[in-house]
Amino acid sequence: MRGVPRTLVRDVLHVGAGVWPLGWPGWRGAAAPIAVAAVGCAGLLAVPLLARRFGWASRLAASVSGDDERWSGLVLYGIAALGMTVLGFERSAFPAAAGLLALALGDGLGGLAGRRWGRTRYRLPWAKSKTVEGSLAVAFFSAAGIVLAGWRFGVAAGPGLLLVGAVAAATTEAVSPRSADNLAVPLAVWAVCC
Repeated sequence: MRGVPRTLVRDVLHVGAGVWPLGWPGWRGAAAPIAVAAVGCAGLLAVPLLARRFGWASRLAASVSGDDERWSGLVLYGIAALGMTVLGFERSAFPAAAGLLALALGDGLGGLAGRRWGRTRYRLPWAKSKTVEGSLAVAFFSAAGIVLAGWRFGVAAGPGLLLVGAVAAATTEAVSPRSADNLAVPLAVWAVCC
């Protein structure tokens, strides 16, 4: 995308789209925000199909996928955003927001930190190569996401919850096959915060 590395574009999208729960209190009712999330998810599903016929869709897909990243990761992100939006409006906002913010900040900034400062590499047979430094960043920024969700929705996230949530996010991100972390991380944090 005009000389900007795909990984950076993807990280910006990861963080930018994931702050969506911060706006949830501004909606009246569940129908409209769930519809917005559903349209976003449907759009992500449609891009690979449209890319076969339209150059703009092909360029869009190429701007964030390729090398070690796949479009399916964005689709799973969209599914996670839709699922957490439904859970946030139909059940409880805090755990769902914590899950999405852990994904946005933890996974988004953790990958950036791992690529920039990561030196100690490890790899599980079914997962992408990771760095210890990146995994620590996932834990730290996931905890920050949980704190932010707690602040936004009036829940005091104590040290125990932050520690368990951070470990759950970092561990889930590390063991998830390829792009599955985009769905697994928010589910893990949601489960911890329920």
